Amino acid sequence: MVGPLAGQLSRIIPLTPEFVEYIREDGIILGDEDDVESEDDEEWQTTSSATRPPIYEVDSDSDSDDADEPPKLPPNKRFPELHQLIKDKIAELGGAVAPKLNWTSPKDAIWMSPHQNTIKCTSPNDVYLLLKSSNFITYDLEHAFDDCTPTANSAVRQAPFKPVLVLRSYFNPHTAMEFRCFVKHRNLVAISQRDLNYFDFLQPLKADIVARIYQLFNNKLRYTFPDGNFVFDVYIPEGEGEPLSRARLIDINAWAPHTDSLLFGWQELLDLEVPGPILGVVGEDATKDPTASADDDESSEEEDNDFTPELRLIDKEDQAAYNFNSPQYSAHKLPKDVVDASLSGEGGMREFARKWREMTGMENPANWEASGKD
Repeated sequence: MVGPLAGQLSRIIPLTPEFVEYIREDGIILGDEDDVESEDDEEWQTTSSATRPPIYEVDSDSDSDDADEPPKLPPNKRFPELHQLIKDKIAELGGAVAPKLNWTSPKDAIWMSPHQNTIKCTSPNDVYLLLKSSNFITYDLEHAFDDCTPTANSAVRQAPFKPVLVLRSYFNPHTAMEFRCFVKHRNLVAISQRDLNYFDFLQPLKADIVARIYQLFNNKLRYTFPDGNFVFDVYIPEGEGEPLSRARLIDINAWAPHTDSLLFGWQELLDLEVPGPILGVVGEDATKDPTASADDDESSEEEDNDFTPELRLIDKEDQAAYNFNSPQYSAHKLPKDVVDASLSGEGGMREFARKWREMTGMENPANWEASGKD
């Protein structure tokens, strides 16, 4: 979900149908501009963007199909105005951004990033590479509303979905200070550590963490966010003269199974009883639970004030803390041989495909037929 971020600059760019079609297409074609990176950038001391080989679209096995299709233009020629706008916004935000669409960032594709396995982007090509390599982005475009239930007036008030690109100023957070927060009936009910590793310094900070998050929620989100059930992510940097600074809103996610509940279970969250629930959405009459009587209003308010969300952290004794050694999002990665071949252009991919057919015996289909008869 997009929106103003507390303490973090961002730019929202509406996307054209041509751009969305480009993201959905198979294969990767990047801009052919000569964007020369700064010589002071340590990440490109050995390989600058001007010398990086372009990533081409992988051709299909049928040459006749290729002959029927016109060659596809690079992004800077296919949608030049949007390409230039992305370039300008990156410069406005200091030259380094973190991209996302309406709901999701392409975190599963950072292994493709030229910037040391981060989501950092310094050029439009960096943005295109992450977006086109990400399964999360594809899900956003194809299945974003699969778990949604329309409200009574949603058919009348609901505007058509318009995908946007959000560019946020890039910073490198301490992942131990990222937390996922769960809101049910406009009550903050649960908080989970996002980095599932053990950090001993978090335990003494539990009360401060909850206080900083609740302050952000109560002042900025509780009565302003359209839906009463949602999930939001925060980052809490180190404070000046105090252990923690104020919480920064990073993202807002749907109250739905496709949002990772981390140290909680979704059934557990659904079964959780909320003191003084507030029903309804912004723009409609928000009311308390109709099952509650008027006599219970005062006691409900007292319970609401005393209610403290549970913060769950990885414990030192928790064996699960030692089972997260595999790289994050490893299921979305490709073998290095495939990546290296794609970076060599069309010839590299053709040579890789030829060697693969030789290794698997697919060069001669008769081999497969013979083996199937044995």
